[in-house]
Amino acid sequence: MLTLLTKEIKLKMADKNKDILGGTEILFADGKKRVIRPLTIRNLRKFMKVVKDLKMDDTLEDKDIDIMVEAASIALSNVDAELSADLDKLEDALDLRCFGELMSAAMGSDPS
Repeated sequence: MLTLLTKEIKLKMADKNKDILGGTEILFADGKKRVIRPLTIRNLRKFMKVVKDLKMDDTLEDKDIDIMVEAASIALSNVDAELSADLDKLEDALDLRCFGELMSAAMGSDPS
């Protein structure tokens, strides 16, 4: 009985999360589309350590941009490992629009 109930709960959760598990296609500033899926717990830990220092006001400094690029690198690590590893290329592939969409999709939210 408990096994049947567990299977039923898992099926309902999988059906409920089908939209985010499929990922979100985002057009990056380099003209390439990439499908972003929510972060794994392991990558979420890394991501949260980085973004905790990100300022949430309208003034961006170099330090803030460095944090944004590092956070994007973590979010892209399972999607485009080559781009994720090359921070200079990553900076050229990001703009503020796709960065915001990337962060939303990586956190499992609807970026639109």
